[in-house]
Order: sequence, then C-alpha cells, then structure tokens
Amino acid sequence: MSQSVLIDTCAWVAFLRSGQGLLAERVAQAIADNSAVLCGVTVTELLQGAKGVKEKKQLDFLFANVPCVPVEPADWVTAGNTLQTLRLKGITLPLTDALIATLAQRKALPVLTIDAHFQHLSVGLVNLTTDK
Repeated sequence: MSQSVLIDTCAWVAFLRSGQGLLAERVAQAIADNSAVLCGVTVTELLQGAKGVKEKKQLDFLFANVPCVPVEPADWVTAGNTLQTLRLKGITLPLTDALIATLAQRKALPVLTIDAHFQHLSVGLVNLTTDK
C-alpha cells in the first residue's frame, strides 16, 4: 500500500466528472491502492456540487468506502491561526483550504490538489509531474 493521500475537492471532481487527465488518474490510483483519504470539508463541498440523484449515489458510495479524517477541536484553532498569520502578510485564503491543510499536517498526509491556495499553506503536496 502506498502512503495515504488527502484528496482535495478539485481532484475528486476531476475523477468523478470526467475521469480523464492526470489529476483524475492519480485519484483512481489512490483508490485502487487504498491510499485515498477524504475529510469532512471535502464531503460537504462534493455534496454541495452534486447534480442530481446519480451523482449523489456516487458520492454516497465514495463516502462509505474511503476513510475520512475527523476534525478535532484543536484543528479549528490551528486553521484560524494559520489564516490570521497569512492575512497579516496580505494573503487571504478560504477557511476550507486552511482546514484541509491543517488535517493533512496533523495526519502527515500530502494533499492531492491543483488549487493554488495550498502553495501558501505548510503542507506537502503531491507533485503531479513526478510523483506516482
């Protein structure tokens, strides 16, 4: 089994909607080798964007079969402190991305994403050009 990887919403969408491209392929590989992990933020974002019953059923199946990192009370404080520190530097990021990064940091998981916001967060990222 490969090292687990926390998959960001954009990567799940690439996999679920088109299933094509390097990002979707990395998600498929993570699922195949049981290294895919999601979190509550991603669950919420995916449900928000579901377009109908078919997609909702796909998501229900996904959520039942992929481990989910739980949010702990301290994660909210860490994410808030991270956002405040970045804001003092003139960088404003979404709470959702800061919380995903906080969970990834706590669990020592890289994040599979193409979201540029994560470049500002202290978290390991899966390099789509070289990592397998």
